[in-house]
Parts: sequence; structure tokens; C-alpha cells
Amino acid sequence: MSDSDRIKWDAHYRGRPCRALAEPNPLLAEWLPRLQIDSASPLAADVACGSGRHALYLARHGWRVDAMDISAVALEGLAAAARAESLDVTCLLSDFEPVPPATIPPFEPGRYDLAVVMRYTNLPLIGKLAGAIRPGGYLIAEAYLKTAEPDSGPRDPAYRVAPGEFEAVAAREFDIVACREGIATGRGGQPAAVVQVIARRPG
Repeated sequence: MSDSDRIKWDAHYRGRPCRALAEPNPLLAEWLPRLQIDSASPLAADVACGSGRHALYLARHGWRVDAMDISAVALEGLAAAARAESLDVTCLLSDFEPVPPATIPPFEPGRYDLAVVMRYTNLPLIGKLAGAIRPGGYLIAEAYLKTAEPDSGPRDPAYRVAPGEFEAVAAREFDIVACREGIATGRGGQPAAVVQVIARRPG
């Protein structure tokens, strides 16, 4: 991202308390108990984590978490919230645009049992994430869907995916466990057109 994007997101989170007690996306809450994870100390990547509600939710449920975002301000708030609860969350200042090569940390081959990508549109990143997820590990993702109907999602179509597009990209690297396209709760409780994907690395 450009420096202006970084400044924009820092300004967005500055003065806003970390949403430590905010409910997670219902997709994560629904599927986390259903994942078949063998590790006694599983590790998740929360990509474009923002204020970190999903990272905190995962950590409260026994996961170690690498929380990644472009905003240092957001990560500072998340780190403070994690320390207050003695949660195992590592905050990593990360810029995913352009997509980072798979060789730089934390995208080490087979590092993660789970990657969570919520409402961040970056389809080329899915392939890079796949290599960082161990065989048998999972991707839980939700992205805004292109729609002719008004909703609470971003107005810029660059931040949305076409129907069937996200599933097709994920299916190149993952076995699709579930995929839903439709209306979910968006900003401020308003409806948003989204695609929801649960996928698993073969092996």
C-alpha cells in the first residue's frame, strides 16, 4: 500500500479503543469448533486483523495467533488488549499490497493451522497463504460480493469480488468445505452482500 493508505488506516484507528469485547464474525464463531485440528497448540494467522477482535477470540479459545495489519495504531491497541488478558497474540506490521513473497516471515511453508481473512479483498494473497497453511489446515474467509443492490459494503468495486470468483481462486489450492454467497450483517448491523468460504488444504 502507499504511505497515504497507511496514514489513512492509522487515522481510522487512532482514538478508537481496541474492540476487545466485540463479538467475532459469526462465520468464525460457527466454524471454529468444527475444525479438525490435531495440534495441541494450534497457530492461526489473522490477516488484515484491524482492531483484532478475531485474534482475541481465537486466543481466548486456546490458539496462538499472528495478527497482521498495515496499521501500527491498530496493532498497538490489540497488543495492549492481549497483554491485559495474557493472551498469546503476536502483532506483525504487514503490508499485503503488493502481495509479499512466500519466503518472508511469517509466510513460512506449513506454518499455520488456520488463516482468517475477514472482509479484506486480495485474491492473489490466497495462493501465498495456501503455502503457509499446513496440509489439513484451514482457511476461513469472508469478502464483499459485487451486487447491483445497495448495501453497507464498500462502494468501490475494487474491494468486492464477482459471484463465484473467490471460490474459484480458493479451489486452486484448497478443498472447499463450504461456500455461501448472500446477505450477512455488515457495518452498523446493516446488510451486506458477501461470499463466505471455508476451505482446507489437501493432505
